[in-house]
Amino acid sequence: MIGHAKELRSQRLDWWLVRVRRQLPLPRAWHLRRDVRHINQIYVRFIANATGQEREHLAAEWAFERTLLDERHRGLETERLQKQADRFYVPLPVRSSDTWERGPTGTWSLTPEGAEKVRSAIYAERKRRREIWVPWIAAAVGVIGALTGLILALEKG
Repeated sequence: MIGHAKELRSQRLDWWLVRVRRQLPLPRAWHLRRDVRHINQIYVRFIANATGQEREHLAAEWAFERTLLDERHRGLETERLQKQADRFYVPLPVRSSDTWERGPTGTWSLTPEGAEKVRSAIYAERKRRREIWVPWIAAAVGVIGALTGLILALEKG
């Protein structure tokens, strides 16, 4: 009886934490990681107490839940890459079969190959923009160093 009351209290606390957590202004990836941990804890506990056919059914449900969470994770990553691509004016690949995929809920996300193409294009654009300023910054540091040396030499001499 005490163990059952403790488990009910734990479930109520867990429900409260989930509800409060949704109200916090945290990154969506943090919420997603918490959901993964939460679902894993629940299904591990259910599968441990199940037997036979029920165990197989719960394992299949768990796999489907993980598939949905993986899709949400890929969606977040795709959204992040889209924002970066827009920021650097990098075109996204056309929605073709080799760069985009449709998940179980019907949302489109980049495949790992498509995400790698976008990442490399963003990296190339960042490098190109950085190469414009690096010589100017190096020259400015050189001039500042020469002026400092000249001032010190004039003060001593």
